[in-house]
Amino acid sequence: MTMTRRNWLSLTSRAGAGILTAGTAGSAWGQIFRPADVAPPVVQTLATACALCDSACGVTATVQDGVLTFLEGLAGDTQGGGGRLCGKGAAGAAFLYDPNRLKYPMKRTNPNKGLDEDPGWVRITWQEALDTIAERFRSYIDQYGPESLLFVSRPNPDVFTRLLNALGAINRVDHIDECYTADKVIQKYTTGSKSFCNDFENSRYMLLFGWDLVAKSKLVFTRGVQQARDNGAKVVCFNPVYSATARWADEWYPIRPGADLAVALAMIQVILAENLYNLEFVDNYTNFSLYEKETRAHFQSYTLEWAQELSDVPAGDIRRIAREFSSQGPAIAPAHKKTLCANYTNGTQLCHAISILNIFAGTIDRPGGRYFPRSWEIPGVDAIYKPAAYPAKKGRRIDGRDKLPFADEAGNGNFSTLADGMLNQYPGMIKAAFINFYTILGFPRPLRIAEALNTVEFTVVMDVLPTDTAQLADIVLPHITYLEANDIVTREYSAIVPQVLPRRAVVPAMFEAKSIGYVSLELGKRLAPDYFRKPNGDFINPTELLDEKAKAAGLGANFAEFRDKGLLTREEAFVPRTTFAAPGGKCQIYVPQFAARNLDPLPVWKQKREIPTPEYPFYYLTYIPAVHRRNTTQNNPILHEMMPENAAILNPLAAARLGIKEGQPVQVRSRVGSIVLNAHLSETLRPDCVLVAHGFGHQSAALKLASGRGARDGDIIPDQTADDMVREGNFGASAGIMDAVVTVEPG
Repeated sequence: MTMTRRNWLSLTSRAGAGILTAGTAGSAWGQIFRPADVAPPVVQTLATACALCDSACGVTATVQDGVLTFLEGLAGDTQGGGGRLCGKGAAGAAFLYDPNRLKYPMKRTNPNKGLDEDPGWVRITWQEALDTIAERFRSYIDQYGPESLLFVSRPNPDVFTRLLNALGAINRVDHIDECYTADKVIQKYTTGSKSFCNDFENSRYMLLFGWDLVAKSKLVFTRGVQQARDNGAKVVCFNPVYSATARWADEWYPIRPGADLAVALAMIQVILAENLYNLEFVDNYTNFSLYEKETRAHFQSYTLEWAQELSDVPAGDIRRIAREFSSQGPAIAPAHKKTLCANYTNGTQLCHAISILNIFAGTIDRPGGRYFPRSWEIPGVDAIYKPAAYPAKKGRRIDGRDKLPFADEAGNGNFSTLADGMLNQYPGMIKAAFINFYTILGFPRPLRIAEALNTVEFTVVMDVLPTDTAQLADIVLPHITYLEANDIVTREYSAIVPQVLPRRAVVPAMFEAKSIGYVSLELGKRLAPDYFRKPNGDFINPTELLDEKAKAAGLGANFAEFRDKGLLTREEAFVPRTTFAAPGGKCQIYVPQFAARNLDPLPVWKQKREIPTPEYPFYYLTYIPAVHRRNTTQNNPILHEMMPENAAILNPLAAARLGIKEGQPVQVRSRVGSIVLNAHLSETLRPDCVLVAHGFGHQSAALKLASGRGARDGDIIPDQTADDMVREGNFGASAGIMDAVVTVEPG
């Protein structure tokens, strides 16, 4: 019976007042107003893996009636926070449900490109988007060759790499020069390969040259450092900033920016002069005996007094720390990302010196030291469906990486040289660009890379959010979040034993969002179909591919079976290596391969690119706050509330000298640009430094929370050329993202 006003009046006139008091199901009231049958909520707890950073912490997702309601850590996860999540990971649902998300493919109707231009987006179908991209890419390849295409993306998933290989594409560029390319180069030739594994739990002495992962809320390391401290380990920290990591240290030295290398070289000099190195390890597992004379002679000039003058660290403390590091072990000097490897243009030399310190400690792949992950082998697409030989990659590198042979071997791109390549070295060479999950805020001098992108005829941007980069695109594609994705995740940061877990779609993909894997396969079908067929002639299916990977890895009959098992651990004894993947099978202190290319086979002192002058008296430092993931989460309402914008952090002594007060607008200016921010006064950094958080200053009006908040820290960070890197001996391709010096003036 449908309730209308007429029905209601009719019923009440016939039943009188009794209807209002009768509550039985048989009464008129009960028939019309009885409560609906309410089914109990369907609540699921699903194991998955975070992807807001490369730690890939295990996650337990609570989903009620198809809606993600809560995220927490995964019990038994060795890589995360021991069943905990950081603030970024816990706020992941707000990323998934961001109302500003890109929802469907769109194309530009306004031919004028710029951050202040309205693109005039119109909605299109996925079919139109993919067909248009394929048609334009094919046209450029046929006319100008594969070098005319630029892909700005990490080299994953594997089907994306297959697409690049099938096209013969040479210009894939990523941000790793701003992260760890230098250490990747050094570790390959000193210990065998880049490793992110540090056995802090069993370490007795930790030497942190700017390593600041506790302050960045990297829980996999925070937990290890805390356990070591609880066990009595000593922590020594060199950092111009008294950060959260420094607060955990037993000793903190506010070192002069860029002078970590001087202290490391002097420590090596002490260890050699006093023969404090681990004799058993060095004699049996290194090439020291082959180059002992050259090595000892090389470090003699790096005296304690010399290092003190450059670093402001007392000579006596350097000597004592070198002795403690060598005798109170097992000891470790970690090198992870950004800090050390990319802050300064002497990062390659610093990484080499740190690697030597770890080798001398005898803790390479040993308890309490840097070790190589024991991993679960997951076959890639090329192993599942073996392709025909890929075409040779011919053409010019737009970022000039080919001028740096060892960085070229590492296979990453150079963000810091890309704008110069596009604007000056090879103007007009790039005809089409595909940008996956990157924003211009990740580059030094973001407006210069925006200028470079505006020289490109056809640009595609794939992302979750309408970033500043999307504002410059011709076609925008909506990307799924990690909470809508399926994958197999192995461990790289904490892997004493092999561990693997599923990344699963805890909710279906929202709107019309797709994965980069889907786009790679669809473009592959259109541009290089023979490379995307199975042996029976059918096209590769992403779901079937994931099933085959799970089966081949012994995880289950298919991905669904593995997914339902959740976290898997293969218990096995940790057996230290006796041979290493470095040339010759031993760890290399002296690197003859560097010498063969007229590069320094042992680390030498090099000054950072820029030092303070009367015109620019302050060192410029940047940092990634623990509450945010680089430049990705500023629109997340939870994290935005915690930290909505950045500030120019000054020591109160410097501020008083300049007449600057708390909260006052100030202009921070370098030789390449300026930014205006509110001042924040803090005694946690040296008086000759200015500190600014990275990730703010988004300009896209479509980011309703992040737009216009704070300033782009990169606007005053100089970019560089590949020739600069060659000339400065920066053969590991450090981006030098803290090499700027600045002046500060009241705004």
